[in-house]
Amino acid sequence: MTGDAAPRAEGPAFPVVVRCLVTALTAWVFLAGWRVIDQPVIRQASFAAQALIIAGLAVLLIVTFWVWRSRTTVTAVDIRQTWIWSKRVAWADVSHAKMIYVPYLAWLVAPRLIVRSGAGMVTVFHAADHELLTTFTHYALAPEQRAR
Repeated sequence: MTGDAAPRAEGPAFPVVVRCLVTALTAWVFLAGWRVIDQPVIRQASFAAQALIIAGLAVLLIVTFWVWRSRTTVTAVDIRQTWIWSKRVAWADVSHAKMIYVPYLAWLVAPRLIVRSGAGMVTVFHAADHELLTTFTHYALAPEQRAR
C-alpha cells in the first residue's frame, strides 16, 4: 500500500494446510473406494446407485481442484473470489462487513470475509493471505476509501 494508489490485494483463498488436508482426504476416499470397487455389493448395485457414487467422486475432485485454484481479490471497487461459480460483491452494495479470524488457527481455519449487500444477500469470501485481510479491513472500516 503505497502513496495515493488505492490498496489492492490478491491471494489464495485457502491456507496451504487446508489445501493439503483436502487433497489427502480426497486421496483417502479414492483409495478406500478402490479397495471396495470389486465387492459384490458395489457390482450388484443399481445403475442409479453407481452413477450417484461416480457423481459424488466427481464433485469431490472438482471441489479439491477449486480449493487449490481459488483466489480472492479485494480492490476499492469490489471483492471477488474465483470458485466453481465465482463470487463478486461491489463495495457500493455492502451494508455490513465483518471478518471471521481464529487467532493461532488461521493456518487450519481459513479466515472468512463476510459481507451483506443492501438486498440482504450474505456472501462469504475466504482469504488466506495477510495482505488480503489487511486490505479488506482497510475498506470495511473506511467506507469513504471505496470507489463509488
